Amino acid sequence: MDSGPFGWAVTLSTGCRSHSNPASAADAIYYGGDIVTINDAQPTVEALAIKDGKILMAGSREEIEKNHKGESTVMVDLAGKTLTSSFIDPHSHFSDSLSMADRVNVSAPPVGPASNPAEIVAELQRYAKSKEAGELIVGYGYDENLMPRGQHLTRDQLDKALPNNPVLIVHVSMHGAVLNSAAFEKFGYKDGMKTPEGGIITRKPGIQALDGLVMETAYLPVVSNMPNPTPDQVIENGRTGQMIYAKAGVTTAREGATHESQLEVLQELAAKHVLFIDVVSYPFILDLDKVLAKYPPSTFGIYKDRLKLGGCKITLDGSPQGKTALFNTPYLTGGPTGQKNWRGGPTFPQDFANASVRKCYDNGLQMLIHANGDGAVDMALKAHEFAAAGSLDKDRRTVIIHSQFARKYQLQKYVQYKLIPSFFTEHTFLFADAHLKNRGKEQAYFMSPMKTAIDFGLRPTNHTDYGVAPIGQMATIWTAVNRISRSGEIIGPDQRVSPLEALKAITINAAYQYGEENLKGSLEPGKLADLVILDKNPLKVDAMAIKNIRVVETIKEGKTIYKAN
Repeated sequence: MDSGPFGWAVTLSTGCRSHSNPASAADAIYYGGDIVTINDAQPTVEALAIKDGKILMAGSREEIEKNHKGESTVMVDLAGKTLTSSFIDPHSHFSDSLSMADRVNVSAPPVGPASNPAEIVAELQRYAKSKEAGELIVGYGYDENLMPRGQHLTRDQLDKALPNNPVLIVHVSMHGAVLNSAAFEKFGYKDGMKTPEGGIITRKPGIQALDGLVMETAYLPVVSNMPNPTPDQVIENGRTGQMIYAKAGVTTAREGATHESQLEVLQELAAKHVLFIDVVSYPFILDLDKVLAKYPPSTFGIYKDRLKLGGCKITLDGSPQGKTALFNTPYLTGGPTGQKNWRGGPTFPQDFANASVRKCYDNGLQMLIHANGDGAVDMALKAHEFAAAGSLDKDRRTVIIHSQFARKYQLQKYVQYKLIPSFFTEHTFLFADAHLKNRGKEQAYFMSPMKTAIDFGLRPTNHTDYGVAPIGQMATIWTAVNRISRSGEIIGPDQRVSPLEALKAITINAAYQYGEENLKGSLEPGKLADLVILDKNPLKVDAMAIKNIRVVETIKEGKTIYKAN
């Protein structure tokens, strides 16, 4: 008997213990802990056998050993730990993980170290010591809602602290950034420039000089012109980025709004066999024609070297915490640059949304529609009705990403049209205090209404939108179950779900969202051996302790891709 990597027993069976025909012998049999199958017909089992990267059998240990224990079978004693299906990322931005190692975290606690502009600047100055003059410095996680006494990070503060480098601080919504003067020059911004339709540019008081923050369509020049990594950096960044997901127990990741240049990086990683998790890419609607010219619709929906083109993505509004999400009623606190009766605005006009959704549908592609506010959800429904006229309830697996402030009547349309809501319950912790001020208690309490969606018969998923929030899946489950804000308020107690329902949202429901429910998302014979071992069972611990559960090991098709120290 050998000691396993985490202290449990690993036994190599011998010939005298073999009870099976070698052709049916398992590569490994897991036993000795809770095994959560996420299969309602067989919720828990004593043991799980895997072979050739797939699940061979789930059932009693005695029966599995009798039928599938061979001379080379590895017996893995979980020693009280929990085995379940690995996590499937319903929505994030995988490409961000490829550059995260070279960015500085200036998020507010507990996600990061900076609780005010001065602390943000101090973090940047420490980081800048490793950079050459003129080299771009990128930070992430800035949230003006968490700055004390209405303070804001500005261009002038960054100019004074870091005069020798262009500096770009990505907003926590990932829909904008604060830039210094050198960064404005680098990305083509000029004082006095017009604010593009669908964009936000803050100005210095009383004049047209840029103050620092650009958002939504005004942020696109940054997104489209970020420097490309070198070939060596691409490979290293690819490995590092995947490990961010693997450490969280995720074996299928999403690149949720892929620009053409990002897709070429992903294709390079795939062609060089760097990918060890599955990555599904959704080209952004403004890049779709260029992508389709290279990759026709017939190439979508098929993994090649672990990369799959999944469909297309359109963004209809911004973020509620940035006050750029589109609502049917005004924000209680005005607009991001002081506008009165501010309801937010659409990223694109309705006609463009209609035509975009039709283009994707006509090409047989899955559609992701970003809609946060109820006004944007109405736009999404109108675009679907226009594009799918005559077949509104066809099973297209169309996903309304975030559906953050969807109303009940809109969720009922989701049911009617077979639309999938992908919620973001981490807002109930990270941003709920801002939403209460901006939208009021009634709407804030109904954000990410997962319980109502489940009661209506929908199969919601739940995401991190990484890098808006860390990719950690235990926090995703914890927020769905508890819905507790930073200040300790329960945000919509009637929308809390059970731990199993929260787990399904990042396993079997996420597999369904991808159209991969026959391959992933539960521990059933014939499915991929995509597994995660946790130090505790999220279905059994106290609900408040779920966020403290650790990923011990992540397994992709029978092979370990991450082991905790």
